[in-house]
Amino acid sequence: MAFDAILHLATAAAIIIVFSKEISLFFGGWQRGNNFFNARASWKFLGLIVLASVPAAVSGILFEVEVESTLRSTLVVALALIGGAIFLFWADRYIEKAAKKTAALKEIRWQQALVVGLCQAVALIPGTSRSAATITGGMFLKMNRKTAVKFSFLVGLPAVAGAGFFELIKLARLGTLSQDGAILSLGFLSAFVAGILSLRLLLWLADRTNFNIFVIYRIALGIVLLLFLKS
Repeated sequence: MAFDAILHLATAAAIIIVFSKEISLFFGGWQRGNNFFNARASWKFLGLIVLASVPAAVSGILFEVEVESTLRSTLVVALALIGGAIFLFWADRYIEKAAKKTAALKEIRWQQALVVGLCQAVALIPGTSRSAATITGGMFLKMNRKTAVKFSFLVGLPAVAGAGFFELIKLARLGTLSQDGAILSLGFLSAFVAGILSLRLLLWLADRTNFNIFVIYRIALGIVLLLFLKS
């Protein structure tokens, strides 16, 4: 459990580093003098992040038992992988043909944020990647690929960081927090570097091509799991 907490915190740190420009742009509005428009933009974006975070938080509380037991099966994971791949492919083709796209974070509307939040709630189903679900939802809402990726991870930042801190607090209260700092530090560093590289690759793909590689990967893994069930 300590290692899980470290991985969550490393992922959160990677998101902060990769999207530091976006974070400073929107959440730094309060520090840029007393400019009303800067402050309003910061409050608006913070509101969008909170709004998009609510559905998953509420669903996680209401359906915790179902998510941790009933839905946690190989069949559900396999079907979620394949189903998610189909929707990702569909959204990818849809955004290519969309006439008017949301090309910047500041253009995102509250309706779009809410639907992305609902997609994040659906991602509680095992096998349904949180980032894939929110990016797919964003593209169906006419966000271009890069904007959908950025918003997906900025929306996920509170949940990822919160999960990491929650696990650490729980372990500390139970008195079971690992004392092996070297292993935890290595795990944090590895996850941090891997997170940065993965995010950079995802942004590169979003800027220059499509997400077919992830579609193929998810379908292939889903088929392998289904074959495993048959054997």
